[in-house]
Amino acid sequence: LERLARTDPLTGVANRRGMKELLERIWDDKNACPSGAAILMLDIDHFKHLNDNLGHAEGDRCLIKVAGIIRESLRRDSDQVARYGGEEFLILLPETDVIGALKVAERIRRSVETASVSNPVSGVSGHVTVSIGIAVTAPGANVSSEQLQHQADAALYRAKRAGRNRTVLHQPGEAGNQALSPTSAVWNAAST
Repeated sequence: LERLARTDPLTGVANRRGMKELLERIWDDKNACPSGAAILMLDIDHFKHLNDNLGHAEGDRCLIKVAGIIRESLRRDSDQVARYGGEEFLILLPETDVIGALKVAERIRRSVETASVSNPVSGVSGHVTVSIGIAVTAPGANVSSEQLQHQADAALYRAKRAGRNRTVLHQPGEAGNQALSPTSAVWNAAST
């Protein structure tokens, strides 16, 4: 019963409550993560159109598939994913630096893009894509999990504004946020 209270019944990944409890265990009383961490906020692009036009059964199928792709893309037991809202997922990567977070985010984004999950009503492509916002905190930095989530969410919003199907890394100051595309140096570093 306890496990069910922390698990999303549709996708089988953690729910918001389960992730919140995990974040509370990782962050210390000083609002710092002793080992550092990255948070990725992922949103399925054009999901509302898919759900509205093809029905909730297709929307559910899409959510299950994307959750599975995220799980398969995480390589360490400590990496965790939660369904955080309708079509939004939060991915926690403990002890992960910027390059590590970029690699995971791009691996997830590319895996979803190439999985050929059909979304004929997306208006952009015939397949489901995702946008990802990334925020990273150094070991012991005085950044709460809530602040890191807010930074990742702001980066996600910029990824969607920049055209979707991309990752954006949060950096201090809005102008420093960089959308990753296959031609950027940061993307190339993340791809190796």
